[in-house]
Amino acid sequence: SLLSFCHPFSTNHNARIRQQHALSSTTPTTTTSLQSQILDFVEPTTGVPVKLVGAMHYNPASIKLAEDTINALAEEGRLGSIIIESCDIRWNATMENEMVKDALLSEMKAAHDLGMQYERPVVLGDQRINITVDQLKFGAKEAVLDLVQPWNGGWGRLVDSISSARKVAVPLGEEFLGLGSFFDPKLLASAPVSFIKYPLSYFVKSPVLAVAVFALIILGDVDSSNALSTDTVSTTDLVESLLFSILETAIFARIFLKELLAERNVVLADSILEQCRNYET
Repeated sequence: SLLSFCHPFSTNHNARIRQQHALSSTTPTTTTSLQSQILDFVEPTTGVPVKLVGAMHYNPASIKLAEDTINALAEEGRLGSIIIESCDIRWNATMENEMVKDALLSEMKAAHDLGMQYERPVVLGDQRINITVDQLKFGAKEAVLDLVQPWNGGWGRLVDSISSARKVAVPLGEEFLGLGSFFDPKLLASAPVSFIKYPLSYFVKSPVLAVAVFALIILGDVDSSNALSTDTVSTTDLVESLLFSILETAIFARIFLKELLAERNVVLADSILEQCRNYET
């Protein structure tokens, strides 16, 4: 997703905006179509208005939404810092590759270019990818250990970890983005572009890793097909397959919700807060 932070330039205008927000509810205004992917709120410790723009990477509809939002704020004189969901390592890898930079245009690159055009601060606010990878490895190891130690409270810890991470990573309620944000017709219509460009970007930036992952997926599909094509499948085999799928899902849910989403959300939130303090009066 793209995180776009908005704030008026004028100090006097800034004070009026904060007063207006203080008198109104922080619940996002009702929006339609792609606007349902925008979340407006006031950062509570600084009183600075913030706009979060949800996005599907490389999706033309998301790119247009990011561009339209930034252009509209600039025209209103309310465009402050733009925080992008990327880190210096990933960003530099993208900028060093001409194909990714030019042909595989993303909403993050579009936001960056507009920020430069309007001479506004553009911040890479995400956790560095090497830290995320290390945490994913640790999280997977911890999840496996919890799974094999049910007598030691491992299953309880795993369930609690998944549950608490879900509340942080995928919160529910009227004040958050709902299902309409994910099933917007324009977003879904452009989704095939994302499904092509997103994997392709990895093949271009990290071809060896991408080929290895793709090969594992193909081999896994072949094995599954062979297993299903046998004349007889015993009940034991089905039970074992079901149990393995459940365990695999539990581990994936843990590292996806906690290490990949919840913990990175904290880093992104800190980046937003840091920028808000720059505009606080």
